[in-house]
Formats: sequence, C-alpha cells, structure tokens
Amino acid sequence: MQGSSSISSSSVDTPTPRCHCGVRSPIRTAWKCDYPGRRFYGCSGYGTNRKCSFFQWYDPEPPARYSDVIRRLLEMNEGIRSENTELKKTRQELLDELRSLQQSLHETRADLEAAISASTAMEDNMLASVATTRRQGVLITVLISAIILLVFLPIKIAC
Repeated sequence: MQGSSSISSSSVDTPTPRCHCGVRSPIRTAWKCDYPGRRFYGCSGYGTNRKCSFFQWYDPEPPARYSDVIRRLLEMNEGIRSENTELKKTRQELLDELRSLQQSLHETRADLEAAISASTAMEDNMLASVATTRRQGVLITVLISAIILLVFLPIKIAC
C-alpha cells in the first residue's frame, strides 16, 4: 500500500492486532491510494525509522463507486485548497498594495499641507507688500500733488 494515512481511535470491541514489531496497530485511514477513506490497521511505527510492513484492512472492500466518489471529492478538496492558497496570496498582495497606497497618501497629504502652509505665508507676505505699496502710492500721490500746487500756483509772498 502507498500514500498517506491518518490514525484514528475506534470504539469497536474487536481486539487490535499486533504488528510484526509486537506493538498494537492503530486504525489508520488511507487517503492517497486505490481505496481513499478506507480504514486499515498499520504499524504504530509507520513513517518512522522502524521498517515494519504490517498491514491489515479494517473495513471491508467498498464498492468501486465509493472509491470514485471519494477520489473526486478529494480532487475537489485539493482544488479548493489550491484556490484558497491563491486567494490568500492575492489578498496579501492587495493588503501590501493598500499599505503602499496609504503610505503614499500620507506622504502626499503631508506635502499638500506643507504647500498650503507655504502658500498661505506667501499670500500673507503679498498682502503686506500690497498694503505697503498702497501707502507708498498714497504718499507719492500726496507729494506729487504738493509739488504741482507749489509749481503751478503762484505764491503770494507777503511783504
């Protein structure tokens, strides 16, 4: 027999056979053989360094349809597992991309806030400059008006 198996406990009152090692053999379930889902007795050292080859079916041989149905279910299960693995991978990639976008958004927001702050400071400086220019313009207008009055209006000097 080849393939994978699992150990399960049984509430059956039949005595558990002993393997060639002299150890009681647990009931296992075959999954990757011609009889998937069929239980058998196998050495408790199965999969270890012990090289015991004890094997005895626990369940009677099932109808062929039984094995076909189990095999198809196992294939479907493997397909679902594979799809689940791909979905987990895609989910992780999306989460990584989301984190990257969030970081980029955070950086862009910080850049925008800095630009707004600089723009506000520049606007304040421009408004202050406009106010100063208006005051200077008013002063120049007054001075020009005074010069015009002095030049063009005859001054009467009282003697």
